[in-house]
Amino acid sequence: GAATLPEGSRLAAALALSRQYETLALVVVQDGRIVLEDYAPGITPAVRFDTQSMHRGLTALVVGAAIADGRIDSIDAPAARWLPEWQGAGDPRGAITIRDLLYAQSGLVDPPYAATPDSPAMQMFIGTDLRKLALGLQPQSKPGTKYRGATAEAQVLGLVLERATRRSYGDYLSRRIWQPIGAGDAAVRLDRPGGNTRTFCCIQATARDWARVGQLVLDRGRVAGRQLLPESWIAQLTTPSPLNPSVGTYWWVEPTPLIPSNVDRSRAPAHPTPFAHPGTVYTGGRGGQRLFVLPAQRAVVVRIGKMRYDFDDGVFANTFAAALAQP
Repeated sequence: GAATLPEGSRLAAALALSRQYETLALVVVQDGRIVLEDYAPGITPAVRFDTQSMHRGLTALVVGAAIADGRIDSIDAPAARWLPEWQGAGDPRGAITIRDLLYAQSGLVDPPYAATPDSPAMQMFIGTDLRKLALGLQPQSKPGTKYRGATAEAQVLGLVLERATRRSYGDYLSRRIWQPIGAGDAAVRLDRPGGNTRTFCCIQATARDWARVGQLVLDRGRVAGRQLLPESWIAQLTTPSPLNPSVGTYWWVEPTPLIPSNVDRSRAPAHPTPFAHPGTVYTGGRGGQRLFVLPAQRAVVVRIGKMRYDFDDGVFANTFAAALAQP
């Protein structure tokens, strides 16, 4: 339910801002414990939300696990090593590396969006053969030359992960990250029963469990004294793309409106407010679905809510950072 703060609480302004943005679930963790939790009427901590593309930030963590386990030897390995469909003589996709997929610079066509059931982008959400769709994507430019949306890349990456680990994505994620961080039940979305996982979006999880994912990043890959993911991989997540300094591997290092191409751009802040503290990062989905990691405040902030295309990441993160910095 709704949070009640003591009079004069340092978090009052931050809570008011969160509600102003029509947040449905807010979880704030500092020094490993929840210091603020707020839910809209009728919503409990057990509610699992679809947080759109926030899933991609988790997919990037799964890649780190696969590398640590020796399933993928390097992010500079060609994706075609696990995708024989791309190994044909003269197939330009043979040059696409795991790095190109993680940094959304593969050159693959991002499926064009139209509000019709048969449009390629709509098929990403409702189609029943994602493997065919992902493997059929064609290059538009050379890998490593152009930054674009990451829908296609994140889906191809999920397929690479399943083939490299020889496990279903959901099983590997559960065993390697989700259970070790102490998270509860969650669900990935498949294209059909027993089919392919949608790794570009749509995992269903609670706000508290997203906070656990943020804590893993804040603690540089450690959980309960154990190094679950290499510290070097956590650093890789937030190493900016050479083609777009705002973003690492599906983790953003500068405030950037995340809105789909079919939404009026004028609804987004033209110039998002810069982060007040270096090191602030987030992964997110459209409409302001966000997982912020605030290292300077030793904190994690999860905001899941109604679609707000006017969401300003800098204003949101800085307001919480200021509140959490107070004694």
